[in-house]
Amino acid sequence: MRLCRGMEHRYRQLMRKVRLYLLTEVRKKSWTSRFLSAKIFDPVYWSWTRESVATGAAWGAAAAIAPLPMQSLWGVFACLWRKGNIPVAILMAWLSPPGFTFFAIPAQWWLGWFLFSRLGLPTSGATWNMLKTGVEQWSWAPFNGLGIGMVSLEFLTGWAVSSVVLGMLCYGLVQLGWRLGLLIKGRSKHGKGRQKGPPPA
Repeated sequence: MRLCRGMEHRYRQLMRKVRLYLLTEVRKKSWTSRFLSAKIFDPVYWSWTRESVATGAAWGAAAAIAPLPMQSLWGVFACLWRKGNIPVAILMAWLSPPGFTFFAIPAQWWLGWFLFSRLGLPTSGATWNMLKTGVEQWSWAPFNGLGIGMVSLEFLTGWAVSSVVLGMLCYGLVQLGWRLGLLIKGRSKHGKGRQKGPPPA
């Protein structure tokens, strides 16, 4: 429990320093940057609460597997929308290693194709072997004749589903971990109280 309290204390100290630095930098920016920063620096987006941290982790994880540039920025925008913890969202978005998108895009397309096939919906006709050959040869030739629209729809479906599933998983894990931490903390306090014994008569 001392470790948890120490982590929370260090987090609060670090966030104060970060906010002070950013506020100093914002004064040098245009009025639009100052307007946006006034919202970003609202304490609700930096608070260390179960709901805020879980929401930030969920949106950050969803942004991490998005095939988009500036993934952490999308995580910040999502936190502004849903009142999540911005630092946690940024850290989660940074978890995706360099080159991860190169592997994520084929996997997300395959997930969309698999879902379409299972639901009996029309598919692009692409197969995993086509994708493997295209990657090995670094060529689009195996995909000639396929409808780009349907391939894109399969990919977007796989992306949306994988983002939702990962976000919900992270949200649930943070909520569960937080509850377990509180439970352990409560039992620890209860055990210490029993060890001290009843007060003298």
